[in-house]
Amino acid sequence: MSASSGGTNGTPKIGVYICHCGVNIANKVNITETVEFAKTLPYVTVSREYQFMCSDPGQDLIKNDIAGGLIDRVVVASCSPLMHEATFRGATASAGQNPYFMQMANIREHVSWVTADGGKATEKAKALIAGAVRRVVLHVALERKKVGVKSDVLVVGAGIAGIHAALTLANSGKKVYLVEREPSIGGHMAQFDKTFPTLDCSACILTPKMTDVRSHPNIKMMTYSEVQSVSGFIGNFEVEVRRKARYVDEDKCTGCGECTVNCPVRNRISPPEHLEIEPHLDHEVKTWLTNLLEQYKGRAREALLPIMIEVNRQYRYLPRDIIHYMAWRLDIPLSDVALQMATFYNVFSLKPRGLHTIRVCLGTACFVKGSGRLLERLERELGIKTGETTSDLNFTLEAVRCIGCCALAPALRIDGDTYAHVRQDRIPYLLKKYKVEGGVKV
Repeated sequence: MSASSGGTNGTPKIGVYICHCGVNIANKVNITETVEFAKTLPYVTVSREYQFMCSDPGQDLIKNDIAGGLIDRVVVASCSPLMHEATFRGATASAGQNPYFMQMANIREHVSWVTADGGKATEKAKALIAGAVRRVVLHVALERKKVGVKSDVLVVGAGIAGIHAALTLANSGKKVYLVEREPSIGGHMAQFDKTFPTLDCSACILTPKMTDVRSHPNIKMMTYSEVQSVSGFIGNFEVEVRRKARYVDEDKCTGCGECTVNCPVRNRISPPEHLEIEPHLDHEVKTWLTNLLEQYKGRAREALLPIMIEVNRQYRYLPRDIIHYMAWRLDIPLSDVALQMATFYNVFSLKPRGLHTIRVCLGTACFVKGSGRLLERLERELGIKTGETTSDLNFTLEAVRCIGCCALAPALRIDGDTYAHVRQDRIPYLLKKYKVEGGVKV
């Protein structure tokens, strides 16, 4: 067996020190027999016992043996390293030896306290000490280094717990990065009406904290973002955060949500390969559209908006082929029809819409009263996601930011009818009221 050592001849000189720990160890482990056993282990030059190794006289045994050149490595068989590893490392270092040339064997918690039979306890203690001796031979002289520590803090998740943690840290002077994967902070608490067990108003507790987070100079809030990777070590972590695309100017955004309805990124209209060629339309559709355009003959370009409103009313959306045909027939660039009209006004849709449109308010008042759960229930009942239309074209489901009914929260609107204080169990009744058997035809 070979190993590096603090000794002059390269051979480790190990001292084994066995603690009685009063009677905690000695009442089960045969200390004298164990000390004699340790003397037979390779590289062990000193084997001693003491009533309390953690006391000053016990530590002096280690210091004196190191100072006298008897040992250059230490094994202490006593209690848990959690209790006294730092103590014995300090004793080793104070004697001029590297503190990491020390190994502990826990023969109190791992042996005497959990083993009923004294003979078996002694054998187990011997085995742990033998293992510690073999291990300390392989120790190397580690050195402590000081590195700069970044005091910035990353808080992942901006629910009530994350918000409170961020504010506490920021108020103590730390720079805090608060990352939330959803577009808004608040988490589940923002969906509650009252808090348990005091039944205090959820919004009354949460809203001021949300405002403080937004305005605190030490907090950088990163919503609609996710942590991609974490590397480094304590005090020097490197974190990569991906901010999802917003497609809006955040400095100008008022949070109305209207941009999501007619987002040009979602509502793209691909031009035909040859717009100079008349787009194909069914005869019936072409006849109807031609008659409509004839009504505005000579001023069709100026009347493009009312023409498109009539098409949208007829089909409940703007079919791609009709948009192409209108652009070709009126000799108007497709970009003008698509971007300046079709995707600009929220009255238009580029996808088939249902006979009835359900709009669920997600404004603050409605949201804290549970409108988010109403929206989830509607998605389950209809089998679609928000922004989609049912396959039978009965319903289109939308989420809006406000319908002007804060006092009636949670509220939703179906076509022109507003429903107040809506409960989840009312959803099936409302859908049945508007449902058209067999679906509708477009």
